[in-house]
Amino acid sequence: MSTFPGYIPELPGIAIDRFDQPIRDRANVFFLSHCHVDHMYGLAQNQELPGPLHVSSHSAVIVGLRFPKQTVYRIPIGEQLILSISSPTGESTYELCVRTVPAEHCVGSVMFYFETKTVRLLYTGDFRLSAESMAVIEQDHIRPEIVYLDSTFLDREYAYFPTRQESMSRIIEICSQWLDADPRNIVSLWLPATYGSEELLHQLCIHLHHRIHISSSQRETYNHFEILKNVFTDDPVGARIHVCNGIRLQGEKACRETNTNPKYVLTIRPSARKWRNLRREEPFWMEGNKNVWFVCYSSHASSTELLEFIRTLQPEARDIRFNVVQDETDRMRKEQYLQSLLSPDGTAKDEDVNSESNEIFNLPHMYFGANEQMDDWERSDSDEESDNVSMSPPIKMAKRCSD
Repeated sequence: MSTFPGYIPELPGIAIDRFDQPIRDRANVFFLSHCHVDHMYGLAQNQELPGPLHVSSHSAVIVGLRFPKQTVYRIPIGEQLILSISSPTGESTYELCVRTVPAEHCVGSVMFYFETKTVRLLYTGDFRLSAESMAVIEQDHIRPEIVYLDSTFLDREYAYFPTRQESMSRIIEICSQWLDADPRNIVSLWLPATYGSEELLHQLCIHLHHRIHISSSQRETYNHFEILKNVFTDDPVGARIHVCNGIRLQGEKACRETNTNPKYVLTIRPSARKWRNLRREEPFWMEGNKNVWFVCYSSHASSTELLEFIRTLQPEARDIRFNVVQDETDRMRKEQYLQSLLSPDGTAKDEDVNSESNEIFNLPHMYFGANEQMDDWERSDSDEESDNVSMSPPIKMAKRCSD
């Protein structure tokens, strides 16, 4: 759950991933990294922002469906634009160049790389990068001095996650075995968020040759994405794979008849937070009670992956700020743990983690926003949908940075 406050002291006049009134009062240019609700706080259907909202092309579709009155500027991933920022709080006007970097957290998710005459700063949002995207950062010379980091799993208990492909393959295998065992069997997938499992749904359909039932409110958005074309079905009774969680919306049939015997329903819960202290050689799946399987699946980077990411940005990145902290104690613990990871021998030792040394990096105190307690299922999004989702917003292209 993001605790980023929405503003950056070095870049007055802009706001990122938070849009409530105090933020609106101090910004007139806005950015959204992705469409999970903890990053959309303050967006409202009937209250347009006092300036344009800059998003990726995919996020523009989602924002358009949820907030049809909001003016949106698309920034295609990998492109740059130049903006003149005049802060409503009175600071001098300055030129800001912004570039989007793929974040691979969910559909449309991006990082923002900001440059001014005096500042080079990377805001990661939530992310888990593939080797290909890490290479893009190298090739595009992304070299921030300041990094606002997705620190969700910056913790010694989360040093390792299986790759998403490994997790997806295991889920496919569990589904296949269950569906083959009895023609009456069905699978219910309880996903950790509305967005972020698009590739999993695509692969399930391709490998198992079954279309997937989903609620109409979710499908309305998914229909805009090519990867999910021909993946879903409107048949709630005949479908054998469901991601609708059994909900019933007005005007829709109930998903699965009420007399369905629970012994024929297998529930699979992809999650990350449950899998503490997982080691590479250990199983990352577990059978629970009442036909429930848990599979480790993360769209956030593990602490080992975070370390690799930061080292890719060295030596320039020397000011690391955390986007996810529970409280001041958690912030200090994460600072000390990161320092120990970045020690010359690269080894995190207990005595290093408990050290007060600050010789490796400048890790300033963070600003905290309101933070709801995250449960074990890392539900970073909710199933609440907009009431009016029939219109698309005005979408414009912003002026590009010169080469």
